[in-house]
Amino acid sequence: MKQKKSVEDYLKIIYTLSKRKAVHGSDIVGELGVSRPTVSVALKALTEEGYVFADDGHEIHLTEKGKRIAEDTYERHSTFCRILTGLGVDEKTAAADACEMEHAVSSESYEALKTLARETLREE
Repeated sequence: MKQKKSVEDYLKIIYTLSKRKAVHGSDIVGELGVSRPTVSVALKALTEEGYVFADDGHEIHLTEKGKRIAEDTYERHSTFCRILTGLGVDEKTAAADACEMEHAVSSESYEALKTLARETLREE
């Protein structure tokens, strides 16, 4: 799993699902709309790269390394959604665009946009 976007998307999905319930491969299939074999291959690669692990019950967990990336990606996504919806973009479009933006914007530009959003959109 070499693509940054793919890694971040999987980690973000595992992170958000784990806030609500135990995460299994079938949950990821449902969220991403990909096949079970695709998820199996991705989880194997994420495990080899030290981002996730599965326990004896096949529940998927983030390692500290994976959790850091997932939290950062989730924060970026949430920030971009707030910026876009604050500018009047509908929620569905904002979420789709935020998913692309979270991977494409440099850390420097992201921090500048986050500061601008705090000042203009009165974020909490």
